[in-house]
Amino acid sequence: MAQVWFEKRERGSRWALRAVRAVALRAGRRTARVLLWPITAYFFLALREGRIGLRRYYQALDGQRPTLGRLFGHYLTFARTVLDRVYLLASHRDAPRYEIRGFEAVASYLDCGQGVLLLGAHLGSFEAARAAAFLRPGLKIQIIMNTKVSRQLNEILMALNPEARESVVPLGGPASLLRVREFLAHGGLVGLMGDRVVAGETTYSADFLGATASFPLGPLRLAAALRAPVFFFTALYHAPVDGACRYELLFEPLCGPAPDVRARGEWMRQLGERYAQTLERFCRLAPDNWFNFYDFWQAPGADASCRRVTRDPGGGDGPGSEQPVDGSHATEDLGGRGKS
Repeated sequence: MAQVWFEKRERGSRWALRAVRAVALRAGRRTARVLLWPITAYFFLALREGRIGLRRYYQALDGQRPTLGRLFGHYLTFARTVLDRVYLLASHRDAPRYEIRGFEAVASYLDCGQGVLLLGAHLGSFEAARAAAFLRPGLKIQIIMNTKVSRQLNEILMALNPEARESVVPLGGPASLLRVREFLAHGGLVGLMGDRVVAGETTYSADFLGATASFPLGPLRLAAALRAPVFFFTALYHAPVDGACRYELLFEPLCGPAPDVRARGEWMRQLGERYAQTLERFCRLAPDNWFNFYDFWQAPGADASCRRVTRDPGGGDGPGSEQPVDGSHATEDLGGRGKS
């Protein structure tokens, strides 16, 4: 089920997480990476649903049943990106290096005072993507995220950098939407995820790795309401070379600002398709960087709460509408296809 990740109880105590953080900062990355092996092994053995979902992903990716070694390596890559979040937030000497590609197109909007919406995925490191803010003096980035997920881990990490905590916009509520709109109006960057569905959320369907998958409609509706240009972005993890790991920050244009209400349905349809295609391309480029540990291609009708949409997507997105920032109230069909 697509919402398994949301409903599962967070594993690991605050004491254990704080201990790992302390060791990572005091002993350095090389020692901490050794400790990741037994920690990763625990989660690999304990989370059976994650292994099943990951196996389904690799079968969709290349048509072959993955070995246990490949599955474990995927878990280990995820653990390493979490460890790197400690060093990034603490501005530690062991913070990874990064390369940035495609930011020039984003900067062309920012130079005109136009904010940009960055539509990402659970691909690579969301934290490393904040490094984009270092490119321009005074440039800020805000992240829209579900603060109920991995709460303990996020609390302990954010304690390393209070400024990073202030850049998080919680999902839901008109106040969040107004905050994001004001931020974009001042030429800021706003990032959010577009690849994970929660219970009760409206979805749209798109081809992804050879099969039809459900994606959340909320991010597309939010992008349409905000009328800002939309870019795909990710920070791909690359294995260490000469002892130093590296992230590649990539920005690719998806759509310009949304048109008026009458043409908005087609705009959202194109955005959804381009997003799914771009995510697929990066999954093929860096397979072990996509961290969705569940069956992304759940059977149609398996979850009635993740319903298809049924009306014109343009309704209610005018400048005066007060929508939740996650768009979870939506009940429209994306592009008029597959009406039920």
